[in-house]
Amino acid sequence: MKSLLLLFARRYIAGTGRQDAIRVAIGLNKAGIGATIDNLGENVKNASEAAESVKEYLGLLDDIKLAGADSTISMKLTHLGLDLSKELALKNAETIIKKAGETGNSVRLDMEGSTYAQKTIDTFLELRLKYPNVGIAIQSALLRSRNDASLITSRGGSIRLVKGAYKEPPNTAFQEKKEVDANYEAIMKELLLSGTRPAIATHDERLINETKRFAGEKNLSKDSFDFEMLLGIKRKLQMELVAEGYKVRVYIPYGKNWLPYTIRRLRERKENIWFVVKNIFER
Repeated sequence: MKSLLLLFARRYIAGTGRQDAIRVAIGLNKAGIGATIDNLGENVKNASEAAESVKEYLGLLDDIKLAGADSTISMKLTHLGLDLSKELALKNAETIIKKAGETGNSVRLDMEGSTYAQKTIDTFLELRLKYPNVGIAIQSALLRSRNDASLITSRGGSIRLVKGAYKEPPNTAFQEKKEVDANYEAIMKELLLSGTRPAIATHDERLINETKRFAGEKNLSKDSFDFEMLLGIKRKLQMELVAEGYKVRVYIPYGKNWLPYTIRRLRERKENIWFVVKNIFER
């Protein structure tokens, strides 16, 4: 099982160290594609583990600048101690975001399972008061997300819109794909009109085409939003979008915790397994 997952991981995960991720980012940059790098990890058990996460991200920011890579960073608040206390996660996130500003970079907070949604949004809004270089991810699978997106954009916040990879109960999330997609499309259109430079993060070509159609209908410039995709997925489509003049950014995960992270994601939803399998032979 580990060998099979390693085969998959070689395409979808840059490696175990941040230099692996930066190397991949620079390769994408040469093809006209930006990057956002994520150090894999979540749910740290103590403050010292959270401090190690902070140290890694600070080093990553320095190395991105040194390499001249076009790459932002993404991080999870549970990797910074959110399970221990909101105050610890806020303090650690602020340290990283402040450093990002000093190095001319930006940070996006990943959205985790629904139990963390309110704390993540509250933390983001508090950080946004001081730091314009912080954004957040929102999942269209969650019932609450359209209201959350409206609140965040009203405060000038930039959102990465994703569908969501977590298994959630019916009282929290849409259960049918068509409902998730419909909510994604509705939020996407509101984000494009918000003027907050959203990231439309999807591999769904119907939704990508609808984004392009709607943006054209509203006379929105191609550089007023980004398309985002995962490393190793729809690589041909990424290049086609770049050739059409759209901004594309690829999410690059790395880290020693790739195995437990991958297993957890695959176990959570059977759709995650199918997503990986059907894309492994695509260009």
